[in-house]
Amino acid sequence: MELLNNKGQIIEHINAIFDDYQRLEVNHSQENKLFSEEVERLNQFNKRLSHELSEKDKIILCKEKTILDYENMIKELQNTKKEEGKFDMLRGQDQEIKNLTDELLKRKNEIKKLNEKISTLEEQLNSISDINVEMKVEEVEEAKDINEDENKDKDKLVKDINEDEQETQTEDLDEEPLNVEVITHYKKSYYIIESEEPQYIYNIDDDEGLGDKVGVIEQGKKVFYKNK
Repeated sequence: MELLNNKGQIIEHINAIFDDYQRLEVNHSQENKLFSEEVERLNQFNKRLSHELSEKDKIILCKEKTILDYENMIKELQNTKKEEGKFDMLRGQDQEIKNLTDELLKRKNEIKKLNEKISTLEEQLNSISDINVEMKVEEVEEAKDINEDENKDKDKLVKDINEDEQETQTEDLDEEPLNVEVITHYKKSYYIIESEEPQYIYNIDDDEGLGDKVGVIEQGKKVFYKNK
């Protein structure tokens, strides 16, 4: 009887051990399942992160290419701007050379006209001097033929003739061309008389002559009269 009781107790302990084992096995299975689910969740999370990182890398690479393209475009634009600046400078120099050439040709024409005027005035002066000399000789001879007593009158006449000749020569010299200089103001040309004081500014007529007085040079500066 005691043996049967002991056997019953042993069987009960064995069944309790089996129950505990089964319970532990179920708990272990559940924990494994939870662990597997957590691992799967982490794997999915890592996979999603990897995909997002890959997409972001693609976006960054695309933006870097875009930035590089923009940098190249900016460099090309800067180079183009520099070339345009060089061309503008060359065009400005060409225009300045053209303006200086035109001004030089204009000065040459003015000098040629002034030389022609000087030659004409010199011819007129020589002609007037010859006429005065002939008149003086004729008058002196007439005075000698009339009477020796009229020497005083003859001397007076010669003196008057000489004075007339000097006055005529002075008047002719006064008619010599003035020493003028061409100046420019806002791309327009004007005359100034070199020896004039104060030094006025004159317009240039259509025939290259001295025009109206339009201003004056004060302390090296051009001061133009206001239009009325």
